[in-house]
Amino acid sequence: MDDPYEDRSMPADSTGNNYEPDDLHDLENMKPQEVDYYAVLNLSKAASEDEIKDSYKRLSRIFHPDKHSDPALKEAAETKFHIINKAFEVLSNPQLRTAYDEYGEEGLNTKWEVGHKVKTTHELREEYARLAREKREMELESLVRSRSDITINVNATRVFRNQEILSPFGGTAYARKNSGSILSALKRTEIMQLYMKNSFETQFGPRTQFIVAGQMTARSGMGGGNVVGTVRHAFSEKLSIELGSSLLKPRIGVFKGTYSIDPLTFITGTAQVRNFQGPAPLAMTFGRRITKGATGYMTYRTGEWAIGKWGPVLERRREFSSLALGVSSQGEDRSYQVEVQTGIMQSHLSLDHTWKLDRSTMIRVGGSLSTTAGINASIGGDRKVTEHTKVGLAVEVGLSGGVAFNIKVKRLGQSVTIPIVLAAEFNPKLAFWATVVPICVVTALDIGYVKPKRRKERAEKIQELRKVHADFIATQKKEAEEAVELLRESTIRKMRQEQEKDGLVILEAFYGNLNAAPELGLVVDVKIPIQALVNNSQLIMPAGHSKTHIMGFYDPCLGEKKQLRIKYEFQRRLHEVVVADLASVAAPVRSHLLAQ
Repeated sequence: MDDPYEDRSMPADSTGNNYEPDDLHDLENMKPQEVDYYAVLNLSKAASEDEIKDSYKRLSRIFHPDKHSDPALKEAAETKFHIINKAFEVLSNPQLRTAYDEYGEEGLNTKWEVGHKVKTTHELREEYARLAREKREMELESLVRSRSDITINVNATRVFRNQEILSPFGGTAYARKNSGSILSALKRTEIMQLYMKNSFETQFGPRTQFIVAGQMTARSGMGGGNVVGTVRHAFSEKLSIELGSSLLKPRIGVFKGTYSIDPLTFITGTAQVRNFQGPAPLAMTFGRRITKGATGYMTYRTGEWAIGKWGPVLERRREFSSLALGVSSQGEDRSYQVEVQTGIMQSHLSLDHTWKLDRSTMIRVGGSLSTTAGINASIGGDRKVTEHTKVGLAVEVGLSGGVAFNIKVKRLGQSVTIPIVLAAEFNPKLAFWATVVPICVVTALDIGYVKPKRRKERAEKIQELRKVHADFIATQKKEAEEAVELLRESTIRKMRQEQEKDGLVILEAFYGNLNAAPELGLVVDVKIPIQALVNNSQLIMPAGHSKTHIMGFYDPCLGEKKQLRIKYEFQRRLHEVVVADLASVAAPVRSHLLAQ
């Protein structure tokens, strides 16, 4: 069951050997980052108004153009002072700061109609979120989204089953093992059923959607289909309804409503009208979030039922009542669902668990114990092979249902599913090989083709990025060098003060790809900027902000993993630390290397 409350730096080594192939997606979408106003003022996002003012005054004393007589430094100071003033202008204004926190520079460039200026910060955030949501909904108003699902059921049991030789006198004389080429064996497969569904969805307003879906089923040369139209409307953030009806026979009508009692609790009801010979079967679901990522739910289905003489008698009913209790959890790295159902004709216990191995790969394991289908188990996985294409493989085994192998390919809103029945009865040997062979093939393909291909693409992408952003990188380098010169005099004074009290003195500091050869120029000296961040023998750097936004820093190796190596003296003792982020500095040195 879907959770209605679900919220739906590259490694080093420029030779391309030490990295994760999944980072290619980041490289393809990489672009220079916007200026971080919090980093400009060396503040955290939780900084108070007084901290903003104090930081602005301190930086103004250093970067004010009148403080420098050298023409080149004076010009550089004017540029830096303009950025500092802009950061102070935004962060000292509650409305501008709220818009910037939520939407960055785009929020500052958008005209927001948010009412009077005496609203609280929380109220302003809610107002901005509402306006942004309505803006996105209006942009989608005329957009038609298409989805397509194709399922091809294949029967391959004759490929793995021994051939039966019929006696001329009737009956089976003997059975022999399959022989011949692979092609002749594959010819014995047959398509049992073909199912196709296509749907189009469009907006008729900020809160109304219209969906048209067509479906078709063919089996042994015979089949049928239907077209279903559905209108979905949200009356408010709490209440939404859905009305649907088939346009061809058999006529089926569906009514569905969802109501959020509070931010953690919801209730959903569904009624399916097939004819007027009896009351519509109902399904009611009550759910509540029980932990941060898990939702518990209870679903009651009436099945076919009767009121007096209106409705089918018990012997002619095809669906019966049931009650299900379950827990569904959706997390970043894993998700699971556990459900227990009890009913008149069918009861079951099911469990599904999904692990996310990396950005592109997911593994699923599931199992069920049912009064009608017995014991079933499944194992499978999905792999993202391109930015928009995902391939999934799964094996399903049932003690009474045989062995089936599933292949699924998804691209954008289109999917093709091919369930292949390998054996009509349980076959341990076939189940083993159906699991092992695909894993070996996929692993070999991943190691022998996919990863080398992505390695090559990543190296090419890094070179392309450096060419495309060459002017930007050169500008950032020039601005960083200017900032270092502007900081040098005040930083040297601060360093002497620290030396006099045996405090924290930065001896060396380098930032970039520390594993690269020095002649590649992928490392920058950041001793002065780091020492400038020292205050009362503590290194203060706002967490969660890019170092490239701090005065004197820039990205010397766009697209690669960067590290920070610091050699420092504290209380006349030498230390050295190499970190990817100051927040990860080891506990023994946190007392004087503090990231906050």
